[in-house]
Order: sequence, then C-alpha cells, then structure tokens
Amino acid sequence: MPPRRRTARSTTARTVKAGQSSAARKFAAAKNGEPAPKKAAAKKAAPRKTATKRAAPRKTSPRKTAAPDLRVPDPGERVWVLDVPFEDRSAAGAAGARWYPGPRVFAYYGTELPEYLQPYESMPYSLQRWLEDDANETWRDEVVRDRAMQPRDTQLESVRRHLAALDAGFPYFAQMDSTGLGKTLAVCESVRQMSAAEIGTVLVVAPKGALPGWRRTIADSEADIEPSDRKRWLLITYQSTKKLLSVPPETDLGKRKRTQNKRTISLGELRFDMDVVIADESHALMNIESQQSQILWRYQEAARSVVWMSATPGYQPLHFAYMARAVERSRGVEILGDDEYLGYAVTMKWAEFLIESGFAVKAGKASTGLTTWRWEPEDAARRERDIAAVHGWLSGGAEPWSISRPSPPTPREPLGQELTAAQKRLYNSAWVDYRKELGLPIWKAVGGKRVLQKNPSTRAATLRFRQKCSYLRIPASADQVRTWVKAGNQVFVSMFYRESVAALAQTLRDEGLDVAVVDGSMSSPDQEASIRRFQTGGASVIVSTTTSAINLHTNELLLPEGSVSTLAPRVTLIHDPRWTPIDIRQIEGRANRIDKDHNHTTSTCYYGYAEGTVEEEMVLTGIERIADLGSIVGQSDLIDPEAFLAARAER
Repeated sequence: MPPRRRTARSTTARTVKAGQSSAARKFAAAKNGEPAPKKAAAKKAAPRKTATKRAAPRKTSPRKTAAPDLRVPDPGERVWVLDVPFEDRSAAGAAGARWYPGPRVFAYYGTELPEYLQPYESMPYSLQRWLEDDANETWRDEVVRDRAMQPRDTQLESVRRHLAALDAGFPYFAQMDSTGLGKTLAVCESVRQMSAAEIGTVLVVAPKGALPGWRRTIADSEADIEPSDRKRWLLITYQSTKKLLSVPPETDLGKRKRTQNKRTISLGELRFDMDVVIADESHALMNIESQQSQILWRYQEAARSVVWMSATPGYQPLHFAYMARAVERSRGVEILGDDEYLGYAVTMKWAEFLIESGFAVKAGKASTGLTTWRWEPEDAARRERDIAAVHGWLSGGAEPWSISRPSPPTPREPLGQELTAAQKRLYNSAWVDYRKELGLPIWKAVGGKRVLQKNPSTRAATLRFRQKCSYLRIPASADQVRTWVKAGNQVFVSMFYRESVAALAQTLRDEGLDVAVVDGSMSSPDQEASIRRFQTGGASVIVSTTTSAINLHTNELLLPEGSVSTLAPRVTLIHDPRWTPIDIRQIEGRANRIDKDHNHTTSTCYYGYAEGTVEEEMVLTGIERIADLGSIVGQSDLIDPEAFLAARAER
C-alpha cells in the first residue's frame, strides 16, 4: 500500500494570520506584548478650502466560525443528526430539533426520536450518519447476510489491475469503462479486498442522483463481512464538499460570501482522515479551479489511494489537470513536484506542461487579467497527435493505472423536426414577445422581487434560441413518444429546461399516458421513487434533466427487495441537444447497460433537433466531439460520424 503523499493536516497553522483582519492582528500583537505593526507615514495633505463632515466608520466585529463538533450526549440519551430540507427547518425546530452552526446540521438529543422528526432520520453512509456515530461513539446495529450481487469477470479484471497498481506503490487509478459496465460494483469490490489494517475510511463524492445506487452497492458488497471488519464509508455530493472542511474559530472569514468561500478552502482543516478518495463522474473535476475541485484536490493529496470513475473523463488535453499527479508519476516527469499547489496554480502548471510537450495550447487573457489557455489545433493531424498523446498517458507507464473498455455500439438515429411557419416566426421573434404570445410568464423572481424579463444579450442569444426550440418542438416530440409507447416501448426523454419538462409531461398526461419526472429540484428519495415507478412499469415515460447516475434499462436487479425491472424495450429521445460529448454519452448510457443476467441491453438513441436552427449545429458538433472522446479513452469505434451524417441525409 503506498504511503500518503501529504499528511492529513491543514495549512491553517502556518497561514492563519493571512485570514485575519488588520484589527485582529493588532489585537493579537497587543495581547502577546508585541508592538503593534506600524503604518507607513502618510504624506501631509494640502489644507481643504471647505470642510466636509464625514460619518465615523461603523465598528463591526470580525466574523468568527463556530465550534465544529456536537456535544457528547448525556448518560441515558443519544443524539440523532437529521437531514432536514431547507423548507422544513422551521417545523423541525418546533418539533425539538436544534440547528448547530459549527457542523452545520440539525440534531436532536433525547431517548427516542419524536414521530414528526423520523422522516428526517439520516441515511446510511451520509455525513449526518457519520457525525451521529461520532457523537454517540457507537454504530447502529448491522446484520450479516448473503450478497445479492457478485462481480462479473470483466469487473474482477478491473479489481486485479487496481490492486496491482496499489501493490506496486502507485496510489492512483482511473476506472474509465463505458457507461453501463458496472464501474461502481468493481470499485466497491476493490475496496473490499484492500488491506483492512491499512484502509479503514473511504470518501465517495458523487452526483446527487448516484447516491442511492452507491448505498445499495456498498451495503451489498459488505453484507457477508462481520460489522467490525467493514470499512467506514462517507457519501457526499459535489455541491456539499465544503462541509468536508472546518475552519478554526479564531479565523476571520470576512463578510462577503466569496471571501468566506476562498478563505474556507485555503485555511480550512480537513474534517476527516480518509484513506481512499473516490470521485464518481470525475469529469466534474475538469474545472480544477472550482471550489469543489479544490476541496477534493486537498483530500486527494492526503489520501493513500485515489480513484477517478467516469466513462467520459474529458475530451481535450486541458480537461485532465485533475489527473496531473498520476501523469507526473507514471511518466516520470515533473509537473507539480513536491510543492503544494491549488486551483489556478494547478491549471497554470498543467498548461505549461502541455506547451512544453508540444500541444496546441495557446495563452490568452481573461477580463480579470489572469492568463487563460485554450486548445486550438490548426489541423486534423495536430488534433489527432494531441489526442493520441493524452491516450498514451492514460494507458499508464511501467504500471497500468487505468482501465477503459467499450460497451457494444449504441444505436443512434437523427430525428430532425421541421418547424411550421408560425413556429419559425416565434423562433426569430424577440424573447419577451415570444413568451407573451405563448402565454408564458414574462416576470421572474430576483432577490424576492418580481422583475420583467428582458431581451437577451448577444451572449445569451444562443441559449434563448435553444430554449425556444425546446418548447416549440414539444408537440412533435409528444406525438413521437406516443407512437413508441403504443408499439410496446418504455421511453426515456432527456431534456435541458425544466419549463419544457413540465410542458411535455403535462401534454403526455393529457393524452392518457403515465409520466414520471426527475429533475434537479427534487430530493434524492423523490428522484428514486420516480425512477422506481418507471422501472417497475408504473409509468411508461420518464422525462428527466438528469444526465448521469440513474439506471433505466430492462431486467435490472432492484435492491433491496430483489425484484426486477420490466422487460419492455427502452427508447431514448434526446429532446434537447447538448454541446459536450460528456453529457451526450452519459445520457446514452442510462438505458444501454448490463442487466442482472450479465447481458447488454440496447436502447436506440434518437437525437431530436429543429432543422435549420442552432440545434442542428449542436448535434453535428456533439457528434464530432464524441469521436475525440472515444480516441482519448481508447474507444476509437465509439461513434462513426460519417454514418450518422449519412443517416441524417437520408431522412
């Protein structure tokens, strides 16, 4: 097992004064008997002709952070850490729950949890359950049973390669199998087989929609192990990663939210000591300068083992900065060295490495004055050369540290739809006029106030054209979906705009179809209930804005009850085109997956678009980028752009 790259400590001890105001530094100096820092002598100002009265500056105390821990329960009681939605906080408080600002959770102390608070009980492997177990100093009772899922040979091959890299002292592994091949079970099996003496804690960061699947897979992979020998898992979403840091109470975070976030990331301490860090759908880390990427980077630097999971890890060289440590170590080159870099500094070092390696990366300037970089190959040969180089890095050096295997080809069909003359007029009309004519709201809520929607700027015009196309094509898509359902299919419709989702769902319901809806505004349990209704045949159509981490295929083993999803053929309609191949491939993989009998299920994917509009350009660009993505991960036959274009011409 490789040792930790960095000890799991904070940078706070040596940089705490950087997070304090000047007043706080003066106070600390006076308290320790040191002379207060002096200001440079100011130049004498010329006398003013007229004196103006100025208001005295308002005195404000520096913003401090609260203690990050819950108190230990009194004898005879225990604590429940609750998962309370924002809209229910007042009701939870009235029922006896209390908000603790340090750990940022609701908790209830007592002998029994009141009936009203029971729906908010923490989920297994959640942050709330972790804090609850720590405060109670005991874990909940667990049972030993037989496993329901056994890894297939292809998954065991991934396990062997992963553990071989660890045994060779290489702490990184990229699981890049195509969608639907069982990456989650393969990684859980790898963790199960890791030495219990060296690996005890596991952090999984994943999209919200993936958490139910992770809970089921973790529970089943350790079902036949004695509770005392099981790993301790923590599941959290990318949006909640800031909860993984705690800031010492003496640190001044400032007033502005942006300042608070920056100081929390740079000065915060790692709340948990994690041996293994797993980033599910790791393409979320492509922007290494985002808050969630920087927090996860700090955990990666302190872990013994790091796993990146994604069928779509990136489609151009600049996207792979989050794997810089692995590339550095496998190729024997220096990219970051032993220095501790974070955020923009990682971007800069990765871009410099690409330029030195001969990539077509060019520097530019952002409005902030910082240097930015773009990948701009001047011809197809240069493009292929750069992509082949990235593929070579991901394939591993002396010790293979990744695995990428394709699924059977996905059937794809273009579905061009013509706009009527009236729809074309609406498509080209001003945004406000368009909404008025269709009877859509022309007011929106901004800061709690009603504000009239304005016509978009040039930058937003493309987005508005897409939104118009999405809404105007709803009648045509509804007719197509109804035809597929009458033929005995169950249909998955992928959309981008919640307004369009609501309109299409209502149109189909008015025609007598049962429709399930999944979008980002729903909680994980509500999303899971909608998906389960579709999988068990309660709904013939599911309309979703979610692009990843949900299973919609036939003959799926549904845990924990052990039932099976319906055998009706699945059809996928991508109603709203996407620019990025990552979103496209993730959508295609929702119903094209391996079933419980280890057979690959197939769902034809129809690409909807309005002919002669910006959507047509998006479809063609997406197809070209899917080909680049396939070359990077070693799946050159992922798509045949020429065959797709030929099918489009024939329609």
